[in-house]
Amino acid sequence: MEAIQVVNDAIKFIQVSFPNLNINIQIESKFKKIFVQANEYLLDVFENILFNAVKYNDNPIIEIQIRISKDKEIGKSFLKIEFLDNGIGIPDNRKERILSNVSEGKKRVKGMGIGLYTVNKIIKNYQGKILVEDRINGDPSKGSNFIILIPLGV
Repeated sequence: MEAIQVVNDAIKFIQVSFPNLNINIQIESKFKKIFVQANEYLLDVFENILFNAVKYNDNPIIEIQIRISKDKEIGKSFLKIEFLDNGIGIPDNRKERILSNVSEGKKRVKGMGIGLYTVNKIIKNYQGKILVEDRINGDPSKGSNFIILIPLGV
């Protein structure tokens, strides 16, 4: 699966889904094309993360930066995709829970449908990882950084 095209398709989906919002999405990548070990659900993963970055953002200009690079862990090569947003952020005590199937006890907010639990399962199915960090280290109120590691294709 070619990842750069999937990122671009997800961006188009967001722009069509929120035509009345001022959304600025920037991509930082040294690659024009890069293949990963994934399937068609990768688009759902990227769309969900971008959708949440817009939905949980109160700023007049929604800014999302997508950084694409290579990473190596335990001798295995991964594509690292970071989705940094200027949204409301995620408190530290919720970061792990949002990727699990644990209910937060609140009424479900209408969204895309697949949810971060399913996103996490899809990424794990690829033998990858998803991490949730602060956009600005130590300050969850300044936005989030969703980091996805997906094994590189051959």
